[in-house]
Amino acid sequence: MVYDFIVVGSGNGACGFLSRYLDSQAAGQVLVLEEGENFFYSSDIAHQLNWLKSFAEGRLFKLHNALTPQNIPIISGRACTMGGGGSINYTMIHESSEWLSAHVGQSVEYWQDLKQSLNQRFKRNDPAEDLSPMTQQVLQAAEPFGFRRIEDAIAHIPNHPEQDGKLLHLFPTLFNPFGQRTHSGVSIVDWFDHRITLKTQCRVKELQLETTETGELQCVAVNVDNLLAETTESFSLAEGGSIILCAGADTPRLLLPYKQDLGNGEIGQQVSDHILLPLGLYLPKTGIKTTPKDNYVPVFATTIWQDQLSAEATVCTFDFFAGEFDRLLFLVSHLFLALLLPNSIKRLVVKNPWLFYFTKNAVRILIQVITFLINGVRIAWNWLTGKPSQQELELVTAILKFKPSSAGYYTEDGSRIILNFFDQDPQTHFNQDKTIATTVIKNHMDFLNALGDQPHWLVKGLVRLLTQIPYSQDQVESYVDTYSRKFLLTEQHLAGGCLYGTVLNQGLDHPQDTGKVYGATNIYVADLSSVPLPRVSPQMTAYLLGFHVAEQLCSDHPNNLAIAHPPLN
Repeated sequence: MVYDFIVVGSGNGACGFLSRYLDSQAAGQVLVLEEGENFFYSSDIAHQLNWLKSFAEGRLFKLHNALTPQNIPIISGRACTMGGGGSINYTMIHESSEWLSAHVGQSVEYWQDLKQSLNQRFKRNDPAEDLSPMTQQVLQAAEPFGFRRIEDAIAHIPNHPEQDGKLLHLFPTLFNPFGQRTHSGVSIVDWFDHRITLKTQCRVKELQLETTETGELQCVAVNVDNLLAETTESFSLAEGGSIILCAGADTPRLLLPYKQDLGNGEIGQQVSDHILLPLGLYLPKTGIKTTPKDNYVPVFATTIWQDQLSAEATVCTFDFFAGEFDRLLFLVSHLFLALLLPNSIKRLVVKNPWLFYFTKNAVRILIQVITFLINGVRIAWNWLTGKPSQQELELVTAILKFKPSSAGYYTEDGSRIILNFFDQDPQTHFNQDKTIATTVIKNHMDFLNALGDQPHWLVKGLVRLLTQIPYSQDQVESYVDTYSRKFLLTEQHLAGGCLYGTVLNQGLDHPQDTGKVYGATNIYVADLSSVPLPRVSPQMTAYLLGFHVAEQLCSDHPNNLAIAHPPLN
């Protein structure tokens, strides 16, 4: 069988593309190829608690071979499943329409309308309703330090504005207070539509390209490794068909072998991910009980750092996590790979997937042993002090993330990703990333300490000994310096490598060329690879980019959203 579209990947961008494409009256048959498991049969990740364990065990999280130019390893990866990270635990905030207009094309009004069309498909309730006690605690802790809640949402999904200031963004989550999944990023696609064929656990190995009479390259088929059958298959495009690359970090990698033939040296350039710094562990304030929904507290706290010499302000975001000790540590177990392993071992871990699986599980077992010992001590202490022995230990913590000042790139063979974290100016020796991290953490240390009560001094001392995570301003500089040399970690949402305007056509003259790779007749990119790293959490931007490509490709069909946008709320 041949297909009119072959979509490589089924993550955020693919879900956005398919959701819009299936709305059109186009009759083309679509093959979707996904390396991960079928989401609908992965029942053990349908609950927040079980997902945490799956994430920690390495079933969903796949590591990149990422290094700095100084050969310092970086724990950076991706979620490998239908819907990508957005189907598992999405963080809902849009990049500003002004930013999208500048980096992708189209008007600000176009992006506002497109967000409205996309957001309505998620059918999200107002996140300000029925706030958990922990969410309320985070909001109350932030407001005395200058943060204010902003009402700039479209269909209840926040939209980052183009303005300075300390802002609090409430966003909808996938879970009810019991931790049960009620929504998912994959639910915006009708997977039972007769036009879709879904094949999971199929890794696209290479594109089959031919040269046309005009000298351009045309994709005629894809070669796939079937991970279940352990065989190689080939799937062909129909005449006039197109391939839509939504494979995240693999999108530039699939194009790199043809960079010279495409005549485009920018493929694989301008790649980046947010720097992520873990911050202190705290005990919830007396009387505040956490829920499974609080594992990812649905609040972003954003602030701005800007130097007079900087061309662009840096948006810095605090994320918050809370829950029972043994469960919460599953979520952050990959942090411990960054914090506990020496660089020499991490270089091997990022290069060898089997070693990553081994170390990930070793960390998981270590966490379980520590949890058992701590719970044993707590039960004994509670018995001696007359407290209920079943009382669970709960924690609240935060991370800081921001866009690095310099972008990175893929190596020529695609085997490594070089990320320019903590890049120092050779002339002035100014290190912008280090300055941002140090300044922002120092300026917000009182806010962080207001999230909860500090743990016992012995526990805090152990945390400091292993990680140097600060609890006071005078400890910040040492922590950031150590982190920049030993603990590098990313948000796990790689962007760039195939940017609009250099690698991809913006489609301003011909809508059907939107997202098309220059030098090719039928290869399109519809994911985060097509833009520089957004300033805020990029999952909604990925959905929107896929939605945008489909919107333009479907512009010659009667049911076109570009003709009749729904009114803004």
